[in-house]
Amino acid sequence: MPRTKQKKTPEEKEKVPKPPKSPKEPKSPKPEPATEEAPKPSEVAESPKPEFGIEKTPLPSKQAEAEPAKGVSEKIVFVGQKPVRNYVMACITSFSAGSNKIVLKARGRAICKAVDTAELLRRTFMKNAQLQGISISTEQVTREGDRKTNVSTIEISITR
Repeated sequence: MPRTKQKKTPEEKEKVPKPPKSPKEPKSPKPEPATEEAPKPSEVAESPKPEFGIEKTPLPSKQAEAEPAKGVSEKIVFVGQKPVRNYVMACITSFSAGSNKIVLKARGRAICKAVDTAELLRRTFMKNAQLQGISISTEQVTREGDRKTNVSTIEISITR
């Protein structure tokens, strides 16, 4: 005759010992609330006395943040192995951020990408962009084993 599981009565269930519960770790005590209120940001910026040797400087005004810095009018974009559209987007972003002049710099095999970037920017995306100047030169680069080789470089200046 096959064995089947028999249902336990409620009395038998109570007699079955329950596994011991693992002791709970005591909770770490909650940090006590600070007795002093935290200073407001305006109070921290205006306090003349340094605390703990750290001197607090006044916060800059919102108007100063909105104005571009004086040295931001020229931006340099180094052209390398990425696709041409990445460099075009970098130039467009720089012009929209307030730059008046962008210099594309490339050397070696990336020179053709720099030229493509300048032409795409000037002909397709920004019709008002103008070539300010192009300069070419040669750099001497040290390779493995103290070998020196010449690498061609180009700088293309674009203004709007």
